[in-house]
Amino acid sequence: MSLHLKKALSILLAVVMAFGVFTVCGFAETADEQPGYEIPALQNGEITPTIIVPGISQSVSVYCDENGNPIKDKNGKTLEGGLLIIDSSNLVSLILKKLALPLLSSLLTQSVDEDLAQGVYDVVCQLFSIQKSDKSGNAVNNLVVKSYNYPLSQYDEGSKGWFYRMLPMEPVVEEISETYGVNGENYVYLYTFPLIGDPIASGEGLFDYIAMVKEQTGCSKVNLVGVSLGGTIVSSYCDLVMDRGGDFSDINKIVNVVACLDGTDLFADFYDRNWNLSDEFLYGSYIPGIMAESGADEYVGHLLNIVIRILPKDVLYTILTAAMDGMLDTLLVNCPQFWSMVPSDRYDALADEYLSDPDMATIRAKTDRYQEARLDLKENLLYAHENYDVDVFSVCGYGRQYDTGDYCFLGIAGSSVTSNSDSIIDIDSTSLGATYAVAGETLENGNSPDKELDISTCLFPETTWFFYGQHHEVGRSDVVIKLLAGIISDNITDVNSSASFPQFNYGRNTRTLTRPDGLMDKAEAVLANVDGEYTQEQINTVKPVYEKASAMLANTVLTADSADEAKAMTQELNDALAVTGLTTATSQTNFFIKILNKIFAALDAAVMEKVGGQGFSDKF
Repeated sequence: MSLHLKKALSILLAVVMAFGVFTVCGFAETADEQPGYEIPALQNGEITPTIIVPGISQSVSVYCDENGNPIKDKNGKTLEGGLLIIDSSNLVSLILKKLALPLLSSLLTQSVDEDLAQGVYDVVCQLFSIQKSDKSGNAVNNLVVKSYNYPLSQYDEGSKGWFYRMLPMEPVVEEISETYGVNGENYVYLYTFPLIGDPIASGEGLFDYIAMVKEQTGCSKVNLVGVSLGGTIVSSYCDLVMDRGGDFSDINKIVNVVACLDGTDLFADFYDRNWNLSDEFLYGSYIPGIMAESGADEYVGHLLNIVIRILPKDVLYTILTAAMDGMLDTLLVNCPQFWSMVPSDRYDALADEYLSDPDMATIRAKTDRYQEARLDLKENLLYAHENYDVDVFSVCGYGRQYDTGDYCFLGIAGSSVTSNSDSIIDIDSTSLGATYAVAGETLENGNSPDKELDISTCLFPETTWFFYGQHHEVGRSDVVIKLLAGIISDNITDVNSSASFPQFNYGRNTRTLTRPDGLMDKAEAVLANVDGEYTQEQINTVKPVYEKASAMLANTVLTADSADEAKAMTQELNDALAVTGLTTATSQTNFFIKILNKIFAALDAAVMEKVGGQGFSDKF
């Protein structure tokens, strides 16, 4: 494939990923000001409060004017978000203004309109303009991060609900409460940080936050839990501690939860424009996979595979190339936090490509500084462990490529075919050094049950857990959260502490069952029947299925079949609850849809055979 083709196709991942995550993440409620609450005096000895440093979409920023007042779109909605802040109220008019005529011209002439590339570039730049960074690596606009300078117990109802939806920490809070005889929510904090910013600066802010938590609780140490992107902030903090003399006396334990400790090849592929460019993938399985994941009927993906060919390749590549250029120029290149997600072994070459000009020197200094912190991380953690008894834990998912299961659109990344990850972050990054084979293959010296990993190269193999097939969003797994609860409450100290949590386990998705107001909560409300609104027949329908689900959830030693078991159990309980009107029964694909699926699958295959990976006009 030509360099032009590689550059063009790189957009597809960028745009789809951006909109996909934007749609999924949603927004958070506004936090109250600190209520001035004082933690009650401890009765049962000292407990260590836990500070969560969250992931990429879990620190919410608000777009504000120069006076700090939130800016609203034309519909009166505050412009805020965890990952992307997009003024969608103007999106349709912007696209019509910039792209309607060039796209129509390109469609009619089956060639590239001269204004098309500039129009696409302008639309994308405008789309991401709120979170644009300048050439010093700072946000151009006033983006105010929502801060929570008080424990979870003092969140208002809306913010607490948002917290538990974002981080399903109920089992953690419950185990802290039971272990120490306290209100566990008094000892859980959330340190938020700017996505459009500098991880080293956010690491600096963590010093003040730790001091505040110690003062509020009267405790001498804290636990740090770095979740996903939060791992970059914890890495920065550790290096800054060493710069200040190496005093880790404030830290009890560090818990890495699918933490981005050495980037991910997935993200480096954005900068490197390294993609899977085969016709069989792009014009074959890619779009149907995305549509199926979104819940569309099978035939829709096959139909889109046919429809996309109304554009010649040159037009499609022009659109994609201009869009990627706009995303890089507006959102990615000037933001140090995004650079922190590029793996250390790919950083130098990419930084030389994008950050070598003299006017990029300030950003390069910031990204180089984080590269130093990351390269020193293992040494820093060993120092903290050996000199200050800081225990370091890691919880990881592996055995997946980027297109496995959820977010299958990420499969276009070229590194997907060489990765072993949780579908987002590679296992060597989250585990502090595990050696891996490509997902589905084996190592000659593999010591995991599946032989895909050699964990002897991990920094702390005795305090690192591995969940085969577990997606990056580990909050979906009740077993992962229960393990985290045991670690934080000091009931689990290493991989040999509990037979209920073996070092090698399997992943499953129980989120629909266990989330607040999820299926289990609904079933419990039916069985309690406090207001007498459910009939005995309804109760009798729900009860045996609820008991079956409870038994499944009580089992934390999983097998390769556990993921399918959880999926089937979720459907079974959902359908049982449908008799009460609390859920809608799982619909069965009707005969007409089945026929459409078969027809369009056959048409799609025929078009691929006749036309190949190109537009109709390219062929005919």
